Amino acid sequence: MQLDQIMAPRVVTIAPDASAAEAWTRMRRRGIRHLAVMDDGQLVGVVSERDLGGRRGTAARRGRSVRSMMTPNVLSAAPETPVREAANLMRERLIGSLPVVDGDQLVGIVTATDVFDALAAAEGAPRMSQAERQLLRTPASSKRLGGSPVPRAQRDTPARRRQRAPANRTKREPMTAQLPRATKRVIGRTEAPHVPANIRTMNVDLDEETRAYIRRKLGMKLGKFALSIERVTVRLRDVNGPRGGVDHQCRVKIVLSGLPSVVVEVRNESMQGAIDAAMTAAARSVRKALQRRQTKPLERVRRAPPASAG
Repeated sequence: MQLDQIMAPRVVTIAPDASAAEAWTRMRRRGIRHLAVMDDGQLVGVVSERDLGGRRGTAARRGRSVRSMMTPNVLSAAPETPVREAANLMRERLIGSLPVVDGDQLVGIVTATDVFDALAAAEGAPRMSQAERQLLRTPASSKRLGGSPVPRAQRDTPARRRQRAPANRTKREPMTAQLPRATKRVIGRTEAPHVPANIRTMNVDLDEETRAYIRRKLGMKLGKFALSIERVTVRLRDVNGPRGGVDHQCRVKIVLSGLPSVVVEVRNESMQGAIDAAMTAAARSVRKALQRRQTKPLERVRRAPPASAG
């Protein structure tokens, strides 16, 4: 098996003079952890999530450019490179991604997860351990990679960790694409994985990675309301086609048990922006709908008028 069989051909790039904050935002919106740095059509480096300091690296990114934080003179591989050879190189050098170059042209990129999962499927080799995955995502400032520790101002506090930790992890799991018929007949849902989420598109080419991202996002935003949700439908549409503009539309419909359905529609210049904004707005609307039901006053019983004497 060769790299051209598993690589992602659509590589997200950024210029070396762009700000580090812009690079981080682009990663978050695309749901990726590596950007190829291109200068005048030439690959000059790679900037990764760990290069930018990770989620706690806001202070480290402030006022800095991609050029100052990227990994220059990056290692690359040819499309015909065997996956086994790439895996050995990435494990030895602790490389999280490997650009695929054909001559002077960047034609794709592979991540460590892609490579080791492909080996596991083809040769029965062991998958990457969770410790190895975490190491590849560790910020360059980490002691484990020979850097300086994160300043105290950037560290998490116990209170913040408690706030982020969900009481029930299943409430944050991705929603499913379909459910067995017997499961669908059960009234009420108790966990996010038991809520079917249908994703439909119009004039949009949606890959499986983006579909999985949408279901993860639904689980994160709506999982805590899963008991009251029967099903969710997400419609993605490119309104203007190649003409561009604010034409990427995301419409989310949530069917609630015993309440009117919630429908949210958002447009944005990018599909990722429309998806993220629609999910946030949908969670807010569902919360308001459920709060109104809880605070609805009881109807007073009408009393019959007293009988007249006589």
